[in-house]
Amino acid sequence: MEISQKIIDYAIWYYLKYFPSKIGLEKKLLEKFGPNSEKGKIYGGIGKKEIDFILNKKMKNLIFEEKVAKSKIKSYVEKNKNFSYIKNKMFQKYFQKDLVLKILKEKFDFENKSLLNYEKLRKQIFSLKQKGKSKLYIRQKFLERKQDKEIIEDILSEIFEDGDFENLQKEYEKIKNKGFDKQKIFQKLFAKGFSYDDIKKIL
Repeated sequence: MEISQKIIDYAIWYYLKYFPSKIGLEKKLLEKFGPNSEKGKIYGGIGKKEIDFILNKKMKNLIFEEKVAKSKIKSYVEKNKNFSYIKNKMFQKYFQKDLVLKILKEKFDFENKSLLNYEKLRKQIFSLKQKGKSKLYIRQKFLERKQDKEIIEDILSEIFEDGDFENLQKEYEKIKNKGFDKQKIFQKLFAKGFSYDDIKKIL
């Protein structure tokens, strides 16, 4: 099978630079060197048969799908990304669903444990509190699985030890200074996750 060395070299370069999934690399090669592409017309357009040959013959000793997937998932976990974020990102990169879930289960025990790191999460929550975000807003932002509940509630209890009222006061002043009437102020504060009773007190 005759395939331009330029195409093979590009495939190897792209893989070693970005470490895409196998399907991701297939799509990239088809986009770059497919029969109707500009480069394809120069170097000879390739289709599925040629791409399979490049990946399974020319690059068979370079492509380690599971190892790459593990590395990417580990990186997301270290950045304190939650389960849905990691799963969706890996699927967007065309890693197989079964492989992604297998790694999350075997390496990170996602079915029984939270993937969130306590100290990193605490910093994130503290930062949001400093920006005036309500306890409810923060809870909804981070709480997506029952496995995350304990760690999130522990941090919220610590950081919001004195409740939401201080942040409510800050947000109230910001909105009030923009000239909104009481009804509009109430709506905006309620939308931010502050409680009905607390808002009524401040108004």
